[in-house]
Amino acid sequence: MLRAQSPIKVHEATKEKVRYAALMAGLKQAELVERAVDEYVERHREDFARRMEQAQRALLGGKSATLAYSLGVEEADVQRVGGGSSDQLGGSRSPSARGSHSSASAAAKTKPKSTSRRRSSTESPSAA
Repeated sequence: MLRAQSPIKVHEATKEKVRYAALMAGLKQAELVERAVDEYVERHREDFARRMEQAQRALLGGKSATLAYSLGVEEADVQRVGGGSSDQLGGSRSPSARGSHSSASAAAKTKPKSTSRRRSSTESPSAA
């Protein structure tokens, strides 16, 4: 099987471990890394599946659920600080809650970005 060349950045100590382990196993370094990654993924499959389910629930749960997930806090904490529920912050994104909204109607509701130029940090403010 042909392998693509795509270097990865690792600490020099890790590179040495890969070199020695490949030598001792009679493998090329790329083969050793490939086998190690495959073994790691297999051993942690359940953890990956659990994290994917958490991410899916967060994405489908609305803005406060997504924010809570990305910050690593409980949704109740986001609601307490933000003062709103998922429904108030944009609602659920579950398929049943989408209704007939289209991306075109959602785009029409967004604010246009400001086109004003920002003042450079070297420019002095003008007198008002």
